[in-house]
Amino acid sequence: KQSSVLILGAGGLGCASSQYLATAGVGNITFIDDDIVELSNLQRQVLHHDADIGRKKVDSAADALRELNPHIEVNTVAKRLDDTQLQALIEQHTVVVDASDNVDTRNQLNRLCFATKTPLISGAAIRMEGQVSVFTYDDP
Repeated sequence: KQSSVLILGAGGLGCASSQYLATAGVGNITFIDDDIVELSNLQRQVLHHDADIGRKKVDSAADALRELNPHIEVNTVAKRLDDTQLQALIEQHTVVVDASDNVDTRNQLNRLCFATKTPLISGAAIRMEGQVSVFTYDDP
């Protein structure tokens, strides 16, 4: 309940990881995503449903997580953030999950998590292949 996770991306990876985090008892999840739910998302983005088409992904995902765990606090940001804004959010969380879909965002998150020494879990998937990396930024 005391942990706080920042998830950048409410698509396939963000939806899947947030479900497990919410049901495992994470107390606070913040979603960042500036996209809306489209029909083509539904087969792989399991928090979104037909009725959510046209809604902001962060709002749809937040509602679904609150149904799974009524004790969770879910915050949403439906826009892209500059370094100052994103760093302020990173500093408020225990860990960051990079479920984004572009290199610029991945680089921004890595740079800011390194600067704040906040653990970063970065995932990517396409078709039947994927990768996950964990960066703790511990000094050797």
